Amino acid sequence: MKKNSIFRDELPGEKKSIINLLMTGYIVVISCLGYAAFFLYVQLGQVERIVATMNTETMQPDQLKLLKDRVVRSANQLKNEMIGMAIFGSIICVIGGLYTISMVIRPLKKLVQFAEEKGKTELPEIKSNTEIKQLATAITVLTENFNREEKNTLP
Repeated sequence: MKKNSIFRDELPGEKKSIINLLMTGYIVVISCLGYAAFFLYVQLGQVERIVATMNTETMQPDQLKLLKDRVVRSANQLKNEMIGMAIFGSIICVIGGLYTISMVIRPLKKLVQFAEEKGKTELPEIKSNTEIKQLATAITVLTENFNREEKNTLP
């Protein structure tokens, strides 16, 4: 009985499937977002503790300056962390986009062109061994069967 899973079984020595790679990417992104949320929580907790200890009636100028310095330092740490996360996220998005174009979009365009020509040309070479390769193989078999039936029905 075939199991119903979003992960495709891989053959020994086979490269990762597209679905498995996408799921790994989602896990990495969610982990980064979790880290950012935790960091923000910790930093905002520090600011909250600093502000909670303030007594504005008995505060002296040097204490006010120290408080201001701590709040500014926490705010700068938050800004730097968010800029770093934005840069990291942007780089990951660009890499993921380029990967998607090369591994999914280009091979699919080649397969569409092959199908539009009704198999009259040679099937483009699909170098990866992923679901796209499986689709290309299935389309090849389909067009061969179609062409064979077409030849058999001609008078």
